[in-house]
Amino acid sequence: MDRLSELPESILLHILSFLNMKDVVKTAILSKRWRHLWTIVPSLDFVNDDFYPYQNFVDFVTRTLLCRGACKIRRLRIGLFLNCSSHKDYDGWIFYAAKNNVEELFLDFNADCCRWFPPQCVYCNSSLKILSLWSCNFTRDVQITWNSLTKLTLSFAVLGDQDVHKIMVGAPKLEFFELDSCWGYEDLNIDSPSLRMLIVYEYESGEFEHGPIMRISAPNVQSLRLSGFLYRKCILLSVPAVVHATLDLHPHAGFISGYKSLKWQQDNLMELVRSLKHVESFILGTWCMEVLAVSEKRRIPYQISTQKCVTLSIPMKEDDLLGTVNLLKGSPALQMLIIDMESEFSEELSKGTKLTETGNFCNSNGANYLASQAKHVKCLRHHLKTVKITQFVAQQSIFPFMEFILKNGRVLENLVIIAKRGVNANSPESLLKVAQRLLSLPRASSRAVVTLLN
Repeated sequence: MDRLSELPESILLHILSFLNMKDVVKTAILSKRWRHLWTIVPSLDFVNDDFYPYQNFVDFVTRTLLCRGACKIRRLRIGLFLNCSSHKDYDGWIFYAAKNNVEELFLDFNADCCRWFPPQCVYCNSSLKILSLWSCNFTRDVQITWNSLTKLTLSFAVLGDQDVHKIMVGAPKLEFFELDSCWGYEDLNIDSPSLRMLIVYEYESGEFEHGPIMRISAPNVQSLRLSGFLYRKCILLSVPAVVHATLDLHPHAGFISGYKSLKWQQDNLMELVRSLKHVESFILGTWCMEVLAVSEKRRIPYQISTQKCVTLSIPMKEDDLLGTVNLLKGSPALQMLIIDMESEFSEELSKGTKLTETGNFCNSNGANYLASQAKHVKCLRHHLKTVKITQFVAQQSIFPFMEFILKNGRVLENLVIIAKRGVNANSPESLLKVAQRLLSLPRASSRAVVTLLN
């Protein structure tokens, strides 16, 4: 402990910034050197998990902030379950942080039945650079002044189209904007010249079925992520600058019982894919690949794209081969293909929305089908140099695809396989058999190197 105490104060404060405030305050008993160190820590993290009853946490936060005096706060995070009777305490903490020029403010106010309105000092604050708000309502007549803000995350918030416009006007340096499970808006007109990344997570809601429509116009955004549940139609009006895009949408769980009720969601998903055909890097989720599998079965081609790097989040079961082939045929410029076999889409929901038209098509005839489509996959002959499979699990359905890539990839340079750990199927004996099988396969490219990592 003596050697630790001899470190410069700046390093000690940096170490303390990784702890929650309850543990930071405890360090005061270590030695005379540590007695008052906790009062000048620039990063404060309050979480009420270890406090009971609730008022003990409120009192702890208030006392801690009072003991700090007028010491600058770089980062403040408060995580608690919202209690309507404590609004004055919350506002007092926020006023204190604003007065001491807080730069990063995270107010994780979890709420089930009540919401809160941020005080005026949150809306008009020139010191804030990063802001994250949970469960808040935007005051309709408030003006927003965030002259230094570069990153904004709103979770479970209620805001209208006019609030989005106020944010774009009031935060001229905003680069990152995330809407996580928010509602109340329909038109996301993101016209800020500085904004580079937009993330929209749509929360599963029973409020809407086939509407309303969410329209997104973001002419300057370079990175776009749309995820969550497709419970309302989404239209991309203007996203010409997007270079990196992610579509990880799932069908609304309320509609998984019948094929007809899924139809508009499938069509909307493919409209979004077509709207992003110009992006260089594309990440597609499990359900998107299921829809592409049905398109391949119906012989509906994937929209010709200029994508150079594509990441697929699929377990690589038999039917996933169809969707992958459909995508490859429409991606003649593809240089890198990444397959992440660790799908985030739950198995139960996947079963409920599985598009049964594909049946077990690839179960017995996958290798033959892939071979018959090789002449239509132009990227294999001219551009595809790297194929990476992460979270790999040794299963029969993946081998026809790997064989297809090695036999037809004329410019292939690397097939990299990273095995998932802690899986029975990936025992050392099984992976050894995988390696032997891959090494025995013919390769169209003399430069192709196969790497298997455990």
